[in-house]
Amino acid sequence: MHPILSVIIPLYNCEPFIKPCLDSILAQPLAPSDYEVIIVDDGSTDQSVAVASGYAARHGHIHLIRQENQGVACARNRALQAASGDYVTFVDADDMLVGGSLSTVLQLALETQAEMVKAAHTEVPQEATCSDYRSSSCTMERMSGEEAIVRLTKMKEGYCWGYLLSRRLIADHGICFPPQVSFMEDWAFITQALLHCQRLVSTDTLLYLYRRNSASCVATMTTGKLLQGCRSIELVARAARQTRGDVRSKLSANVCANINIVLWYTIHYRRIYRDKRIIARTLVRLLDLVDRSFIPRSLKPFRFFPCLYIILRHRLASRKW
Repeated sequence: MHPILSVIIPLYNCEPFIKPCLDSILAQPLAPSDYEVIIVDDGSTDQSVAVASGYAARHGHIHLIRQENQGVACARNRALQAASGDYVTFVDADDMLVGGSLSTVLQLALETQAEMVKAAHTEVPQEATCSDYRSSSCTMERMSGEEAIVRLTKMKEGYCWGYLLSRRLIADHGICFPPQVSFMEDWAFITQALLHCQRLVSTDTLLYLYRRNSASCVATMTTGKLLQGCRSIELVARAARQTRGDVRSKLSANVCANINIVLWYTIHYRRIYRDKRIIARTLVRLLDLVDRSFIPRSLKPFRFFPCLYIILRHRLASRKW
């Protein structure tokens, strides 16, 4: 008998946090036969894998897969291939779940036969514990994935965690994380899922505790990661061209917002600023995929004078340092 839920955890050098992460999952009021935990170690060089191995040895429903370092997208894709649950949910190894909430959200998915459930999340300090938080509310609203794109998604939020997704939805539409991409890859994945989802339930149940980690991908940005992120932007920009109305408008706005994020890093990080020409060429190509009517005023000067725009903004920013 296969489990109802697969919990997917990509693991890379999270020794201080993987134990509380796993403990928060094991504390959920779910029978071990109802769910599996799939940890994919992406070539950790600390003791993360030793901690994870200990849990896998003690708990038969926790499975550890090891691979050479290929990035978080490949780790999640590997776990999706191994998953056997009717639903999947993603948890980063430095984050936690609120006690009791996973079973609540899973029950909601089963009762409504939803293809996706979007739950609430909150950012917590590094020293937080899951016992500091609880969710007492459980209101819900039904909609399609396209309605959720328009009404629920935010410009600079594209996380894959905080959702339960039907594994059949993912498999039937060949949805995956863009390989070898470690920036905005979750936004590209969840956008694909939302575009194919006919039955989504949104709930205010607090499920996910996001711990801001100073060693995260965003905190250690490089030109290579930015260019990887541009692959995610391109995927969504091309998907947006297949939509219409408010969905197309919202996705195009999200694309432009993420182009602005890449520009911000290019302007403010000296080590990235050196590669401004290749980044500028890439971003102009991405803007060409967006209908001109959706391009905000702030990006129009960049579109016509990309390198000059970056140079002038860099000089203005330098005066503030």
